[in-house]
Amino acid sequence: MDKVWWNHITKAHKFFEDIVETAVKGSSMLLSLPASVPWKETLIEMIGERLQLENPKNAFQKISCPKEEPGEYLLTNYCKKEIRLKYRYGMSYAQFLGACQETVLNDRYIWISDVSKEKCEEWLEFVEEYNKNVVNKTPAIFILEINEEGMERKAKKGIKTIAFNQNIGDYDKYAFCALAASETNCKEYLRPYLAELVSILCSEDVELCAECVEKGMEFLKNPYQTIKSIIETDVRSNGEEYQFDKTEKEMESLIWEVQLKTVFPLIEKYRKRMISSYRGIITRELPIRNGYGQSINEPEEVEIGVLYYLIGKSSLKISEKEYTELENYRNARNCLAHMRILELSTIEQILKK
Repeated sequence: MDKVWWNHITKAHKFFEDIVETAVKGSSMLLSLPASVPWKETLIEMIGERLQLENPKNAFQKISCPKEEPGEYLLTNYCKKEIRLKYRYGMSYAQFLGACQETVLNDRYIWISDVSKEKCEEWLEFVEEYNKNVVNKTPAIFILEINEEGMERKAKKGIKTIAFNQNIGDYDKYAFCALAASETNCKEYLRPYLAELVSILCSEDVELCAECVEKGMEFLKNPYQTIKSIIETDVRSNGEEYQFDKTEKEMESLIWEVQLKTVFPLIEKYRKRMISSYRGIITRELPIRNGYGQSINEPEEVEIGVLYYLIGKSSLKISEKEYTELENYRNARNCLAHMRILELSTIEQILKK
């Protein structure tokens, strides 16, 4: 699913392309990623491979944010001893490294992961000063990876800011769930509902979405228990535990919203179909009052409850099969109207029509 996300979801792929294009054009960047960024290692691997294709002479390297001051770390790790000896106090590391022609730093794309808030300003100031001192050479390209909450720190001049959450939204996550659902054991007519339900319940974490969609019918039968089981037994691609803070009650409210969105329009479609089939009989019974005491004068205003009432008083005669169907739609409509969740069996009966 990792390659599906980064290659086939339009905005996710554009996010990947933006990183590559920025680096190829010779600009360092402040890259903001949430803690739950999906398949981060796959993203880094893909970027490294792509940069090698775009610029074979430059090496791609990922490092964890060092404890040392940026310039000191780079001087120690990217310059030979004889070059380090040329450094003189009185000039900054950024000035020296920017002007230095004899360092492997000149042909590096360096991804610096997990840059803390405290270290972010240090790196931004270093990169800005380093770029100002680069003369007659291609500069090193720094990709400073920060957590989304660090976005209040703005990048310096010449350093582009690229933020995951500003480029990828809920629709992209739904599109991923819909694509993933096409490969599950879930019944075909339930796949759109599965995609909608997963994307609403787990939208904060695309990897958790993938796990839930893969469960298919198991997830649809009991979303809460399925997510609980995944959290207890599985981990994300980076080895960390899944984080999910919705309570069962909160989930029930979201499930109801999804059912209202996906099932209720089909109930309405059924109501209109019944009115069209028995319009003449219904018209003869009008005007009639509904359960709220309101007068109904047009067939189009007749609700399912009124249709059920007309059958009960023998004004409207339908087959036993039609009666059972009407009863199911009526019960489903009443359940949703009272903010209760429909059973999966009821949803199946409605969605497979």
